[in-house]
Amino acid sequence: MKYVDSGHGKFPFISLIAILSVSLAVNLPGMAISPLMGDLTKVFPTASHLEIQLLSILPNFVVIPFVLLSGKLAESKSQTGLLFIGLAIFLASSIIYFFAHSMITLIWVSCVLGLGCGLIVPIANGLLAKYFIGKQRMGMMGIQSGVANFTLIIATVIVGWLGSINWHLPFIVYMVPIIPLVLMGFMSTKFIDKHAIEDPKEAAENDAQSQSSGLHFTGKHHVALLWGLILLYFFSTVGNLVITYYVPFRISSSTEVGIITSIFYLGVTLGGFLLTQFVRGFKHLAMFIAFVIFGVGLYLLLISHTTFIYFLSAILAGFGYGVVQPFIYTKVTFLAPTPKKTTQYLSFILATNYVACSGAPFVFTAIEDAFHDHSQMFPFWCAAIFITIMAVLSIVFFKSYLFHVNLDNYKKKA
Repeated sequence: MKYVDSGHGKFPFISLIAILSVSLAVNLPGMAISPLMGDLTKVFPTASHLEIQLLSILPNFVVIPFVLLSGKLAESKSQTGLLFIGLAIFLASSIIYFFAHSMITLIWVSCVLGLGCGLIVPIANGLLAKYFIGKQRMGMMGIQSGVANFTLIIATVIVGWLGSINWHLPFIVYMVPIIPLVLMGFMSTKFIDKHAIEDPKEAAENDAQSQSSGLHFTGKHHVALLWGLILLYFFSTVGNLVITYYVPFRISSSTEVGIITSIFYLGVTLGGFLLTQFVRGFKHLAMFIAFVIFGVGLYLLLISHTTFIYFLSAILAGFGYGVVQPFIYTKVTFLAPTPKKTTQYLSFILATNYVACSGAPFVFTAIEDAFHDHSQMFPFWCAAIFITIMAVLSIVFFKSYLFHVNLDNYKKKA
């Protein structure tokens, strides 16, 4: 059997694949079928634009309470049991889509889909936090983020292609939970306990390195720091959403918008996969550099309107956000006061993602109203300023727990 290093021994590779497969589904609700929205206006000519948009918006709203519920239940219930229930609900919803022939049915099914997704989202990260420590955990969080975002790219392309054949077919992307359900046995506690190889000496060394490198938080004020990470993540996510929400209003070509969006998520994917290397290279300046790259991408959108600059902006902003996102996830796992609280703490930060996705338009509108500026460029200025503030905070307070990681002890193995 093949193994990977978990930070405290050897972890079955097949179990890692099984856990990562859960991430294939976490970003799909609402976002994956966005290319289908135009076709649905023809299928349901009497449906309002709001009703059609609800297919994308509602799953994100419904996810929020069930992410928090799942995080709370994970303290006392089996994480894999919750995962099975969530995946089963998710898969059942995807099947019902094929038998739906009214907009009302599609909307109700989307709500149930969000319920299932909400149950699995914190477990996808919680299982990695449970079985990996130190730099291995940070690396796995990055890979998990990369897998989730890369799946969204592929799903969007598939939806666009299948939508030209039949409007029901794109919903096949929601059947992805079949994969983690088939692999469920490999991520069970019984299988992992039987096949994992523990190394107490390595665990002690990695834990000590994590402490000295600023990963673990061992002092007071857990709740205050958690709120700091939540606000940091909220404004970072709102900043990145300006690309997916407002670039379409600046470009008339839907094909070009689709390419820019795909390039953005490709950047996010690369940032996640390269997280460990990025942090190892920039050490305590990692967050600052990530925000600078993120900000440069947004400012480029303000100074030029050429296709090349749009592409460059998307890849830079995506990469910066792709580093920030799993970095914050990792920080939250080391902030939790007890191992049982880890998944619950993750649920708070993951719920923040869906709050930001749902609330970003309202945030920008409120700021526009406050400054009496409803120009097309104003949301981009707001997003760029958000990220500039984050960059300034990350360099001024680089020694604080929110931003500091020094991986001097984490050398590459020969």
